[in-house]
Amino acid sequence: MPATTKKNVLPSNTIEYQRTVINDMAGDLHSIFTGTAAINAASIQIAGADIGNISDVDDKTIYFYYGAFTTDISVSSPAKVAEIYSHEDATVDIDNGVTVTVDDQCALIISDKTSYEFFSTSTEQTNLQKIVGFADNIRTSIVADMTLGGKKRVGFIPVPSYASDVPVDIDDTFTMTVDDGAVLII
Repeated sequence: MPATTKKNVLPSNTIEYQRTVINDMAGDLHSIFTGTAAINAASIQIAGADIGNISDVDDKTIYFYYGAFTTDISVSSPAKVAEIYSHEDATVDIDNGVTVTVDDQCALIISDKTSYEFFSTSTEQTNLQKIVGFADNIRTSIVADMTLGGKKRVGFIPVPSYASDVPVDIDDTFTMTVDDGAVLII
């Protein structure tokens, strides 16, 4: 039986770190039981507070930043600062009839990024060997219809620099759509 290390997950931890904790738990369960163990988490709650869906990645292939306003929103006290990670070739859109309000002494900042910033460790950016098989953190094959558009404005397919000869494939039966105002970075 494996020794399980307690991991503290805080609301400030990235979704990727939280996903890593869940995957580690699944690996431990797998080694305890015969057969396979799977944990599927659609959302995470910490201390009763819902911190959101695990939805900033499509099928472990495209990691993305949001950049659109579909409902009224305000940047105001006490937070006072709101930031959107974007890219110089992407747009941040405001739907018709939607109001974005930035109060005095507050700021809405759009920062251009050329890489995905939410990986908490380098091990989340590769598929390291685990107790059972290899981690399944990143993929370089698109095996489902995927779209960058709507709120998903900037997408990244991470390929480690030491694996630059590994191609990004799109299966012939699937479509990768990048709408106007969105950008995909490989």
